[in-house]
Amino acid sequence: MSKEIKIGKIAVPVSDELYKEYYKMKRRQRYLEEDVKVGRIEVDMENEKVTFVPNKEDSLQRLMDLGADYKDELSVEDLVVDKAMLLILQEAMKELDRQEKELIHDLFYEDMTVREVAKKNSTSHVTVMKRRDKILDKLRKFF
Repeated sequence: MSKEIKIGKIAVPVSDELYKEYYKMKRRQRYLEEDVKVGRIEVDMENEKVTFVPNKEDSLQRLMDLGADYKDELSVEDLVVDKAMLLILQEAMKELDRQEKELIHDLFYEDMTVREVAKKNSTSHVTVMKRRDKILDKLRKFF
């Protein structure tokens, strides 16, 4: 064992392999504590130039001060569930015939009232409501 690692005031002999790993670990720790989290000033004596190198890690507070908006606190799980529900709905909509799709489109995408759809199709509003309920029951089976 030709290498030594200082632990406190004691030098402990270690193998070359352990020595390399220890200093890789120390360098990584120094990188995380100093290089990433703290900005630094670099001085170029030759060109008499001083530059500030910002930290590589951003704080939420600084981003919010710059105008970033993080008020929408949807969790990843909520986003995944929403996406899955949309995919299921798309598959369910494929099972509807043209008239059923048209009714759903008018009611939910065009925001038409039941009475407006009834007037458009020259039917009673009760008929439209029954058709709507039948279609929604059909769609619920997919969920």
